[in-house]
Amino acid sequence: MDPLTSGLIALLAIVIGGSVYALQQMNERINQLQFSSSSNDALIEDDMTVLSNALNDLIDEADASRRLSGSDTLLKSQQLIESLISGSKFELSSFNISLRNLLSLFQESTLEEDMKRLDSIRRELLTNHIQIIQENNVEMKSLFGRNDVQCRNFSFICNYLGFRDLALSSLLESERIAPRHENTLRRLAAIARESGDDTFLKTRLDRLLQLYPDDPELLRERAHLLFRIGDPDAELDSRRLEALGLQNAADLALLAGLRERAGDPASALEEVNEALQENPEDSNSWHLKARLHYVRNEPGRALNALDQLFSLDRQHGPSWTLQSKLLSKEPNRLEDALKAAIHAVALGEPEWILKADLLMQLDRFEEAISSLQSVLDINPDNGLVRAHLSLLHMLDDNNQAARKILVESSPSAWECSEMHIQKGRLVLGEADVARDGTGLHDRGLVKGALTFFDTALSYDRESALAWVGRARTLRQLGEFDEAEVSIVRASRLDNENPMILAEYALLRIDQGEISEAERLVHEAETSLSDKDVLHYIRGLIAAELGNYPEARRRFDTVLVQDPKHVRARLNRATVAVLMNDHSLALEDSELLLKEYPNLDLARLRRAESLMGLGKWEWAEVALREIIERKPGHVPALISMGATLCALDRAEEALPPLDEAIRLESDNPNAWHMRAQFYIEQGALPAALADLESAIRAEPSHMESLLHAAAIAHEIGPLDRAESCWRRVLNLDPTNNIARTRLEELFSKKVV
Repeated sequence: MDPLTSGLIALLAIVIGGSVYALQQMNERINQLQFSSSSNDALIEDDMTVLSNALNDLIDEADASRRLSGSDTLLKSQQLIESLISGSKFELSSFNISLRNLLSLFQESTLEEDMKRLDSIRRELLTNHIQIIQENNVEMKSLFGRNDVQCRNFSFICNYLGFRDLALSSLLESERIAPRHENTLRRLAAIARESGDDTFLKTRLDRLLQLYPDDPELLRERAHLLFRIGDPDAELDSRRLEALGLQNAADLALLAGLRERAGDPASALEEVNEALQENPEDSNSWHLKARLHYVRNEPGRALNALDQLFSLDRQHGPSWTLQSKLLSKEPNRLEDALKAAIHAVALGEPEWILKADLLMQLDRFEEAISSLQSVLDINPDNGLVRAHLSLLHMLDDNNQAARKILVESSPSAWECSEMHIQKGRLVLGEADVARDGTGLHDRGLVKGALTFFDTALSYDRESALAWVGRARTLRQLGEFDEAEVSIVRASRLDNENPMILAEYALLRIDQGEISEAERLVHEAETSLSDKDVLHYIRGLIAAELGNYPEARRRFDTVLVQDPKHVRARLNRATVAVLMNDHSLALEDSELLLKEYPNLDLARLRRAESLMGLGKWEWAEVALREIIERKPGHVPALISMGATLCALDRAEEALPPLDEAIRLESDNPNAWHMRAQFYIEQGALPAALADLESAIRAEPSHMESLLHAAAIAHEIGPLDRAESCWRRVLNLDPTNNIARTRLEELFSKKVV
């Protein structure tokens, strides 16, 4: 082996030996580090355990601090409970303090969430308190006084914890304190549904419907409930849903069931006839037979059945009432109808109004008044009779007596819809007399009448008369859509009352639907006994259509039968002015002012009549009376300008016309009259400007269109004149003046 090789081998051995040694040293170091790491991990784990235990101790202390917050109130409550359980004497004052402290954390709006978050300590304490209340028969009013909110909260807590009886008694106490609280009533209704107590449920539904009389779900539930317990009033709620237009299939089925239960008249008649064959001396069966014939509109057979009944029993009061109603439909038997009504009243039937109405039909007004007054002498709180007595005085044009009867009534007499309806009628009458020169009613009075009709509906939502009154007030206020809703509801409640159709016709006239108004009047004509109403409405329709002779004839007919008919006379005066019969208009307006000195519309008609008769000085006096009473009376200011122009006092005519335009810049008559003033003064450009303003205010104002075209024709240019005449023809294609003038313009253009 050469020296080089030996050297290399020795060097390799040294390197390998060094590497092995280094690896051994590194391995020992790694083992030391692993041991050190394990030791450190153990130390860290021990430290974390200590820290965790300390943190848990802190949490427990914080939780304990939270649970026992409030100056040891919970500890004191716990001590109180323990002392009572161990036999200590029950003291209400200390127990009440403890209970109220526990309940102070609950809010009515978040009760369910509060109970879910309730800790075990408080839950147990509340349960113990409730058990002690039960064991000691503690009354709710001694715990909570007059606090209905705490009663409701406590009821919820009791129910949540399973103490149903105590929950109910607490809720009943809340209802006693606040009988009309919605939440209380709804919770009680829910309890009643769960327990199946129909009587209890009906009471709460009744009270909820006093709060929300048109709530369809409440109405529907009560209707089904009443049907279930056999109460015939179920049909009232079903009819209210029908009137609201909210009937569903279930409601219709319910109504069918009600009518089936009530019995079909034809089937019922067959049954009663069989009963009479077996026992022909049963007066009640004869009465039922008569009623069924009455329902079937068979008056002759009904009267025959009553004759059979009276041969058996002449002291059957309801039968005398039925006979009176049957005979009252025959004009030549009103005396017999009255005798039957008197007999019914003598037998104890409350048919005083039927008797009074028959006396009125026989023109025995004083006896009618006396008969109703005698009832009030015995029972002054009878609101139904008092309202009707007031109505009779009102129909006799004695509004002062009618008002006095209502004023003298006690508060209990007002607890019926009829009193409020009659008060609404009187206020509407005052508004009718207080019409201004434009024919508009006093809005304050009409709104006052509306409140009375609304109050009447709060007592009886099924009063068709109240809905009609509401419709009339809304119509006079110009709220036609709302008025239609009310009149439709009235017709659903009483589809046989022709006066409802008459009011509907008046609404259609105000809406400009004349053909529909005519249809309604024709429909009412077949059953409305008061033909004066029909003549009056047909007069209004004729006036709207421009048929003034027919309108006057209708108003004449009304006034022959009722000379005190204010609106008929007022409308006849208006029609007379339009027909240039100024003498008749003057006569009617003077008669109206004699009876109603504050009727400004009659004052204006008088002034217009004097103007038409050429009595300008007297017209000025009449107009100044109106303007002094109401300085901003625009129609009077316009007429004053025309009157002063006619009196050749042009310098005085302009100020009232300027004032009328200032007050009502959209009044075409004011602009047109001032244009007439400028024409008189020869200021044609100014006149044309005012006429254009009138046309902008009312594009169909024919007089302004004609005058504007005439001035443009005179002063030019030709294109403008042609445009003005074409505006006339667009509105009235048959206007000969406009056609002639246009031909003249074409001739000028050709030349």
